[in-house]
Amino acid sequence: MIRFRCPKCDAKVEVDESFAGRQGRCATCGYDFRVPKTGEATPVHGVVEPSRPGTTVVKVGGETIEILPPLETLAVEAMVAVGLSIVVVLVIGLSRLWTPPWAVGMALGAMLALLSIVISLAAYNSIASARGRKRGKKLAAAALAAGGGLFLVYLVGAIVGFFMWSAWRPPCEKNLEVISIALANYARAHNGAFPDGHKTNLKTLVEEGYLGSADWLACPAYQVVPGTQTYVLTPDVNNRDFPPDTMLVSDGMPLEAHKDGMVRVLLVSGKVIKVPLAEWQQYKTAQEAKWNDILNRIRHPATEAAGGTPAIAPPAPAAPAAPKPAAPATKKP
Repeated sequence: MIRFRCPKCDAKVEVDESFAGRQGRCATCGYDFRVPKTGEATPVHGVVEPSRPGTTVVKVGGETIEILPPLETLAVEAMVAVGLSIVVVLVIGLSRLWTPPWAVGMALGAMLALLSIVISLAAYNSIASARGRKRGKKLAAAALAAGGGLFLVYLVGAIVGFFMWSAWRPPCEKNLEVISIALANYARAHNGAFPDGHKTNLKTLVEEGYLGSADWLACPAYQVVPGTQTYVLTPDVNNRDFPPDTMLVSDGMPLEAHKDGMVRVLLVSGKVIKVPLAEWQQYKTAQEAKWNDILNRIRHPATEAAGGTPAIAPPAPAAPAAPKPAAPATKKP
């Protein structure tokens, strides 16, 4: 038999040893208690609140002792997983490591939040089965609530983010139209000159504020990290005086990125055209011939003929020949 006193009313309680460690109720005052095991310390009668929260006051050998149960480590790990999910979402969302960053960050955050839910449930069950020998039930409950709420938020955010990225991304033509406007504004502020393709590139438009983001420089079909430039600025087309049908910006390598087999080209006029990949080399060769012709006119200015072709400068007039010296006169005999 196990004999002990009720922790609340100090009434004597006597139960069979088979009830050791189980929950019981005092027949005198109705207080719920746990039946101690043989030789186990019993709670002190009359002590309602211990001096420290979470401690249990017991009497061992007539001496009153406060025991602080160990904190369940799973509860701490669950809360750490919750905090880590927030950090992952913010770090990846603000970085340029993945595409699209916020959707990827929220997807990873949702997985960490789900992990925190599993850990917190295990922690709560471990604390409940310990019957007061472990603490941290409130921490486990808080981790469970926070993990569940964040999981729903992250899951919805990831689904919406991936949907917007796949369905609402601006097409390549839209990117080139925005770049065309930025180049026109740049030229107006630089006496009609475009960025020097030999020394700089299109990122100059971002650095000087003509483009709001470097994301416009990446064609969506290339599947690259946002901010990576995929468009190529024609190096020698350096001002707006070139013919309107001159290639100003084009897709970069690999040219097979577009599934329709077409290469996108932005002309000086601001028009965006598509050149079949099979005809790209011929188109590029014709453009290079046009650039060379214009550059030769610039470097070797000459009066243009009426047909638009550069006229050959007339040769300089020859200097007049020096008069021959007269033969000396001879006297007749």
